[in-house]
Amino acid sequence: MNDFKVPPTVLYDVTTVGEAYVEFRAEDTTLPEAPAFERRIAGSAALISIYYSMLGGKTNCIASVGADAFGTYVQNMLRQYKVNATTMQFSRDHPTTLLFSARQGRIVQSTFYRLADWQLHNTKDHVTLAQSSRIVHGSGFCLWKHPGRHSIFEILRLAKKFDSLTVLHPAYEPAIWRNRNDAQTTIKKTLQFADIITPSMDDAEHLFGKATREEQLKNYHEMGAGTVILTMGKQGALVSDGTKVVRVPAVEAVIVDPSGVHDAWHAALYYGLNNHKPLANATYFANAVAAYVLSRPGSLIPLPAPGEITQSLLDKPFEDV
Repeated sequence: MNDFKVPPTVLYDVTTVGEAYVEFRAEDTTLPEAPAFERRIAGSAALISIYYSMLGGKTNCIASVGADAFGTYVQNMLRQYKVNATTMQFSRDHPTTLLFSARQGRIVQSTFYRLADWQLHNTKDHVTLAQSSRIVHGSGFCLWKHPGRHSIFEILRLAKKFDSLTVLHPAYEPAIWRNRNDAQTTIKKTLQFADIITPSMDDAEHLFGKATREEQLKNYHEMGAGTVILTMGKQGALVSDGTKVVRVPAVEAVIVDPSGVHDAWHAALYYGLNNHKPLANATYFANAVAAYVLSRPGSLIPLPAPGEITQSLLDKPFEDV
């Protein structure tokens, strides 16, 4: 695709590029025994954009779904939460990706039917929307296979060219993307166009194997990452630029349902950055929003105003975080 010569006007706070799909969730049971499922929208690209919109910002979601009833459901849900979904792609050859999951206590069983999500084809409209955004988020979930891999790579590359802040969540699940060498090569190639990467400790262990958190940071930096935010659950997060590491504490929460917590965390991180917070402070706000979501059931938790969250969990207004 040809590079654009003139950057477009900034229209969006955040553009997410990756997956949007439908999850069917059963509670207090296992998958083989589940008598019924509840339908809900899922996928990082969809949920991050929705959560950011809840916080009061303008978002755009780029993803591929099937030209079917479930694809229409995904688009309608995005629109319901005031997310721009005008460039959603509808595949006639691949149905909407589905996830079936069941939770019993803290044990979650899941089965993916990956269909349309990786059929994302890059277009000029996608690039224009990305370049019209302050922050562009790319999901590693769709890097496993072309054309989704190439689309995320190109959108990040062209967004970075015109000074959008680019972020990659380098997710790697062995059950989905079984060739670790291919994953490492692909993520390394994509990192050159990501200003920030946001792996979890689970992501790091899947990609590199067991290691200390300091060693995992080193692994990502040696791969080519500039700034790394390594999330560690109850241990908070580490923010590293390759020379200096800042530990950001977690915010205490009663774990009720971890569904969607990473997506809420990303949305809050971007909200903090777009409101001129230093990276460590934005990460702390993200940890607070994650704690708020973690303590409530469901994958899509209504968020109050940012100041209400910080006042209730951190005992301070958003401006002082």
